[in-house]
Amino acid sequence: MPKPLSARIYIALIIVSGFLLLGNAVLNARSLPTARSLMLLGLAVVAARLRIKLPGLTGVMSVNLPFILLACAFTGRLEALTIGFVSTFAQCLPREPRKLNLAQITFNCCALTLAVGAAQWIYLSPEIASLVAVPALRLAVAAGVYFVANTVLVATVIALTEPVNVLRTWADMFQLSFVYLVASAGVAGLAMLAHEITWQVSLALLPIMLGVYQSHRRWLAAAAPEAVHKVALARSSAAAGAQI
Repeated sequence: MPKPLSARIYIALIIVSGFLLLGNAVLNARSLPTARSLMLLGLAVVAARLRIKLPGLTGVMSVNLPFILLACAFTGRLEALTIGFVSTFAQCLPREPRKLNLAQITFNCCALTLAVGAAQWIYLSPEIASLVAVPALRLAVAAGVYFVANTVLVATVIALTEPVNVLRTWADMFQLSFVYLVASAGVAGLAMLAHEITWQVSLALLPIMLGVYQSHRRWLAAAAPEAVHKVALARSSAAAGAQI
């Protein structure tokens, strides 16, 4: 089914904005990628493949957020944006090549790039640092900004392409993924207590996030029937309203 013009314009705007942000980071890069950034990139890609389908919604969630947050805190802008973009690309790759949707993957990668850029800007902001001096707490604030930016961008495109309300869609995403956000921010904050993100510290996060993945997947599987029913009712109500 062809997308409405408003959806195509919005998708193009997000893609262009994401690539402009990446391009600006490339032009202003002052150093080559470090071993730390390459380590975080590899772990983020591995974690990104641990995907959870959000019931009743178009999209998946993976457990790479702690590594993205640590990249915001411990790497430069280009490295952090690259880790977000590449790990999201890995997350979106389907198991069957014939289901590959480049436009959707590109949108998701660029939307998350914008969210990572907002999160790192908040974490590095001198004004925020003067209000929240503890780095781990400031990272939690950055995680909240990342969460809001990412979910708003995704909820908007869903509302533009499907007969659903954007606020209701965002609220559903919030309910389904907020616990994961808190867990991810907490794990990243605990890692920061080491003061130095070594490969041992980063690697230790993988089994923790694997546990979060298994727990959240079971919880979402139990919540799936109710969520799918609620979304179906919302879509039928929207369709009925459009016919009046």
